[in-house]
Amino acid sequence: MNQTLTKLLEKKHTQSVSAATLDWNERRDKYLSALSQLYKQIESMLAEPVSQRTVALRKFPKQLTENYIGTYSADDLILVIGDEQVRFSPRGRNIAGAAGRVDVVGERNEAVLLYQPDSGWAFVQTRQPALRMVPFDESTFAEVLQLVMRD
Repeated sequence: MNQTLTKLLEKKHTQSVSAATLDWNERRDKYLSALSQLYKQIESMLAEPVSQRTVALRKFPKQLTENYIGTYSADDLILVIGDEQVRFSPRGRNIAGAAGRVDVVGERNEAVLLYQPDSGWAFVQTRQPALRMVPFDESTFAEVLQLVMRD
């Protein structure tokens, strides 16, 4: 048999064996836990405007389907600010280069939040020429809201 073909087949077999030993339920659960912590952080940052009724928070369940994990439920978090809505919409756990993704969708634009287990949630500032992310905190939260909402 051709050496290149043999190496390819051996590599694919090794990858499938290692993929079978991964605990996909644990990966899903860690992502859902990180998502829950993100939403709690947002709720904490918006506690005062919510109590003053200048912002309303709503959650709506949605179904995500991913390879190896299957179908599971995760909540969209919707911020109602004036006559606009901003949706934090989970995209999944199996994201290249990250351990989770949430899209932030407003009426004017969209932004992306990525999760890294060692550093937490971060907004993607640029993708080209290199990926640049900034940690999620109150100041970046404000920047992203300005980016995705109408002027």
